[in-house]
Amino acid sequence: MNPGLQHRMVYFLAVLVLLDAFVIPDLRFSKQLPAFQITDFLWPFGVVLIAPQLKKLAKNRWFMWLGLFAIYMLVPIAVNGRLGAMNDWFEMYKIVKFGGLFLLFSYASTLDFTGFIRASFIGLVAINLLHFFDVLNFNHGMQEVYGSSIHWEFFGKDSEGNPAVKRMLGTLGNPNSNALLFLFFAVFFIPQDNSWKAKAWFFSALLMVFMCQSRTSLLGCGAAIIYLLIVQYKQGNRYLLWQIPLMTAAVYCIGLMLSTSFFQYTGYSDSLLNGSAIHSNSLRSRWETWGILWDMIQAKPWFGYGPYKSYFVRHRLYSENEYLLMWWRYGLFGLFFYLGILLIPLKSLFDKFEGIHQRRMILFSLLVLTAALTNNPLTERSIGILFVFFVAFGMRKLNTHEKTALDRQ
Repeated sequence: MNPGLQHRMVYFLAVLVLLDAFVIPDLRFSKQLPAFQITDFLWPFGVVLIAPQLKKLAKNRWFMWLGLFAIYMLVPIAVNGRLGAMNDWFEMYKIVKFGGLFLLFSYASTLDFTGFIRASFIGLVAINLLHFFDVLNFNHGMQEVYGSSIHWEFFGKDSEGNPAVKRMLGTLGNPNSNALLFLFFAVFFIPQDNSWKAKAWFFSALLMVFMCQSRTSLLGCGAAIIYLLIVQYKQGNRYLLWQIPLMTAAVYCIGLMLSTSFFQYTGYSDSLLNGSAIHSNSLRSRWETWGILWDMIQAKPWFGYGPYKSYFVRHRLYSENEYLLMWWRYGLFGLFFYLGILLIPLKSLFDKFEGIHQRRMILFSLLVLTAALTNNPLTERSIGILFVFFVAFGMRKLNTHEKTALDRQ
C-alpha cells in the first residue's frame, strides 16, 4: 500500500477511535450481550492495516505485559469453573483491545492530532455547558442519546431532591469519569511556553474538571500541578512557579462558583475542607462494599473469583476501587499485572530523555493511579482508550533525529 494512503487511513481510524471515546454513545444489540463501542469494530481493521509494521511495534514491554495479563486471565476463569461464562471472556477481550489500540496509536504517533483534539475539546465544552445550564431542556436529549441513570436523576439535587451542587456529567454520564475526560485534555494542553494561548487551553480544561466536582480528580489535579511545577523548576521556568498555582486557584474558584450556583449550595465542597467527606454517605457505602470484597478476597487471595460481573449486578455492588476489584477478580497475581499496566509507563521518570510525550504519559498515569483508589478508571472504556493513547505516544523513543509533529506544536 502507498505509505501516504496508509498514514491517512491510520490517522482516520485513530481519529474515529478518539471521537468514540469523547462523544459517540455505546451500541446495544441484545440484553444478553454487553454494550459495544464503534472502537470494537475499528481496531481490528487498524491492526490489519499496519500488519507490515507489527513485528517492530509489538516489541514493547508494555504491549507484552498486556499479552501476559490476557493469558493469565484464563487461569482465574478456569479455576472458578467459568469457562462457559460469555461475559467473563469479554473482560479478557478488553485487554486484547487495549493491545490492538496500542499498536494503532503507536503507528499513528508520528502524526499530528493537535488540531483534532483542540476541535474536540471545543465541541465537548459546548455540549457540557449546554448540559450544565440545561439550555432548552438539553439534558432530556442527553438522556435520550446516552441513557438515563441515577446521576442524571439527581443532577443538581441532593438525595432528598433539594437543590444542591451541580456535578457536570457530560457525555460519559458520570462526574468522576467526565472529570478524567477533561483531565485528558488538561494533560494534553500542558503549557510548553509562557504564551497566554497555551495557558488558555490548559486552564480552560482545568475549569471543566473543577465543574465536575470530583473529589478524587481534585486530588489528581493537585498531583499533576506539583509534577508540572517540578518540571518547570528543572527547566528553569521560574516565572511559572507562581503563575500556575495562582491561576489554578482562580480557575477553581470560578468552577466552584458555577457549580454551587454562586456559592448557594456549598455543602459538598465544604466537606472537602472540613473533613466531613470522610463521614459522607458516598464514602460510607464504599467502605461497606470494600469490606464485603475484602472478606471474599481473604477466602480466595491467589486467583480470585474470575471477572464474574453477574455477582456485582445481582448484589447491586459497585467496587469503586479498581485495585480491590482486580484483586477480587484475578487474585494477587492479577493485581500485580494490573499494577504493571499503570506503573510501567512511570519508568520514563528515570529515563535520561523526557519529552512532552513522556510527561503526558507520566501525568495521566499518575491521575489514573489516584482515581483508581475510589473509582474504576480503566474499567470505564472511554478512559481506557485515552490512557492507551498517552502510553502509545509516550512509549515511542524519541531522539534528535526523530521528532513527531506533536512535539513541534
